[in-house]
Amino acid sequence: MINLLSSNNKIIINSDIDGVLSGLILHNFMQCEIVGFSNSDNTVWIDHSKVNSIYDAVYIDMYVPNPEVKCIDQHIVSLNLNHHNSTFQNANKLNPNFDNPRFHLPNESYYLKYPFGTVHYILAYLEKQGIKIEIDYFKQVNNLNFIDLLLRADDAMYTTVSSNYKTNAREWWLWLHAFSQKATSITTLGKYVYSLNPSKVLEIKTNTTKLLTASMFNCESPDGGYRSILDPNGLLKPNIVKYFEWLALGAGLKCFDTNLNLIPHIGSVNRTSLNLVQQNELIQENKINGQELFSYAFVRSFQRPDNFSYTIM
Repeated sequence: MINLLSSNNKIIINSDIDGVLSGLILHNFMQCEIVGFSNSDNTVWIDHSKVNSIYDAVYIDMYVPNPEVKCIDQHIVSLNLNHHNSTFQNANKLNPNFDNPRFHLPNESYYLKYPFGTVHYILAYLEKQGIKIEIDYFKQVNNLNFIDLLLRADDAMYTTVSSNYKTNAREWWLWLHAFSQKATSITTLGKYVYSLNPSKVLEIKTNTTKLLTASMFNCESPDGGYRSILDPNGLLKPNIVKYFEWLALGAGLKCFDTNLNLIPHIGSVNRTSLNLVQQNELIQENKINGQELFSYAFVRSFQRPDNFSYTIM
């Protein structure tokens, strides 16, 4: 990860709690500069005084298949083993499903995919590389521990304790612990989450959702995310700035610069199930129906309809 960011420390982060926390970690411990945001759907916002185009920064918590674009994410993006073997060779792409290989096909592999947030992978990777992460995990923020917010990213707490994928979650906690070389961050997260019972997890999740979606922050999704982030002047909305600053304060970290002049770049989002011709086109050309993909992920198992989500810019 250090090598990935050493030549380009300008990052574009997702506008949800996983992306924001990832951005705060990378800003504080890798001196990364946030130059834009994405909503994991149809829009990327960038400050053109900092980067020229949407292809000039490192994407955090979103996969961009352009081989020249660097990204750190945790989605299933390999169709199968052959696709994985070609994608994994690109040092510009970091993803736990590359390190501990998981694919869309066969279904058995998809069901064993990485189940946590990009921020948890980043913590493990940085500590693996000798970066000391100093966070006040148990600082009280609005009657929650900061660690509760950290484990809200991609619903890691609920998945670990209360979901049907508890066994897979446990295997991935063990993997993260070993991958990070027994990092303090992963050890702390693991010990805490396994100290909770399902009723406590439900209580924490309910309280977190109420807090994030209340008028103070007015998040548009229960996982602390926004689809639209700008006011009429092209600046971040005040409630969003407050949200970013509050998360930074809760972690005991410095907030990144929020005084950005952001320009939206809007594409089209599609959901489909790939036929054999499209599967080959994806593997060989990063295209679907002749159109170059800006971003994509397999979001459901193979037997479910519309399991492939992609964005054309």
